[in-house]
Amino acid sequence: MREPMRWKFLLLAGTLILFLLTGCVGPAPTSTPTPTLEELPPPATPLAPFESSPAVAPTEGGPSSLYLDPPTVSLAVGETATIRIWAEGIQEATSLSLQIRLEPDSVARIVDSDPAEPGVQVALGDLFPIPFANQVEGNQVHVQVMREPGGTFPAGGVVASVTLQGIASGLASLQFVYVGAQDGEGKPIEIPLPASGVISVGGESAATTPFPTQGPLPTPFPFPTPAPPVAPRPTPLPAGQGIYYVVQRGENLFRLGLRFGTTAEAIAAASGLSDPNQVRAGTMVLIPVPSGCAGSGYYVQPGDTLYSIARRFGMTVEELVSLNGIGPDYNIRVGQILCVVRRR
Repeated sequence: MREPMRWKFLLLAGTLILFLLTGCVGPAPTSTPTPTLEELPPPATPLAPFESSPAVAPTEGGPSSLYLDPPTVSLAVGETATIRIWAEGIQEATSLSLQIRLEPDSVARIVDSDPAEPGVQVALGDLFPIPFANQVEGNQVHVQVMREPGGTFPAGGVVASVTLQGIASGLASLQFVYVGAQDGEGKPIEIPLPASGVISVGGESAATTPFPTQGPLPTPFPFPTPAPPVAPRPTPLPAGQGIYYVVQRGENLFRLGLRFGTTAEAIAAASGLSDPNQVRAGTMVLIPVPSGCAGSGYYVQPGDTLYSIARRFGMTVEELVSLNGIGPDYNIRVGQILCVVRRR
């Protein structure tokens, strides 16, 4: 009996050992190496909706600039089109001066915006309501406009509009020669020269036809510099001396006082006017400021000629030419101060 029991005991013990080695205890887990920072994939960027706004809001305003609208026009011979001169970012400006050239003028010409007025001019916008110079001389456009300081001005708008008429097949360009602006303290405002406009006449295409090389730009037109808009302190002058000025449409003595650095009351007193608030266009007033002449000067206006100026003051053309050293071409320009002797 003892021998069978011993074998049963050995068999049970062997079975238990075998079970422990193979069935009960599993294989030891293998460790997974931790990936390095370089091996990690980049984090996924969340997708933003198509309509969402940019993360950074655009800044309001911008640099001062001018541009043409539209920048290109196509015309048939005899047809007209208007190009507007737009300004942006000039809410600080109180005066703006422009000189533009149409080149060549054998392809297109500048059309007078107001045939009822003497001379040729372009149409001025309402961004600068005070006109100081507006003249077309051949293919040159001269514009200087102002607005009274101290107000709140829009940042952009139309400065002027130029109407062009096609006269021959070809290409022409509208080129900015000079741009100048000042703020209310008389400090210059930097405005880069805008890109030129292209005028196609008679089926010419600006995209396929080579454009003629631009020649040298002419000397900018010498605009009179407006006086800084500060409280004027007129310098007393001898009676009858100053600058004679013919009031233009839309002007008044207050604006002339700002322009020449004096007051409406001083102009009215020098001109013998009883009411400084009442003056008609076409009236010649005397502005009591130095003219640079031994006596008085005269401010040349659009449509003036040496003959008309001499007749206005009771002089001869020869006297006027000699007094001002004018050359044999008898050339005068708007804004020029001519020395005169008033005899009537």
